[in-house]
Amino acid sequence: MQNINSTHASIFRRGAAMVYDGLLSFAVAIVASTLTLPFSGGQGSTEFNPLLTIYFILVFYVFFGWFWTHGGQTLGMRAWHIRLLTRDDQPVSWQTALIRYLLSLPMWFYWFLAIQAAGNYREIPVLSELPAWLMFTVAVVWTVFDHIPDNWRDRVSKTKVVYVPK
Repeated sequence: MQNINSTHASIFRRGAAMVYDGLLSFAVAIVASTLTLPFSGGQGSTEFNPLLTIYFILVFYVFFGWFWTHGGQTLGMRAWHIRLLTRDDQPVSWQTALIRYLLSLPMWFYWFLAIQAAGNYREIPVLSELPAWLMFTVAVVWTVFDHIPDNWRDRVSKTKVVYVPK
């Protein structure tokens, strides 16, 4: 592995990469949804389906996990010159990627609720009962206030997001 400067990535770079990866995730969701159409009679449903939820959680784990375990960078992270590594500057394993991914789910659940509120989409039973401000607090504000020098997901998963100069 090349020698990486251990300068933590700024909150701006991390946020910009998250926006970029969010757009890519939308494309992944469209492809993953298309693959489910033959099993739903060619129509989507507005009812909650736990198997479909598990399917999408797995799809996104494979998406992010593959990038994190193969070079430590999603496309958004590559564009913003940041990389995910273990604390000792090693590549991330699938197990570490799973821990980090699961710890990131509250942030994604907030956006699922926001999209659900914008239209007539399936409700996620337990999450639909939580106030949106609470999910927003967990997802975004905690990350911002707990960013110095790394956030709670980095500490629990024993990873770090570092700036990689050109």
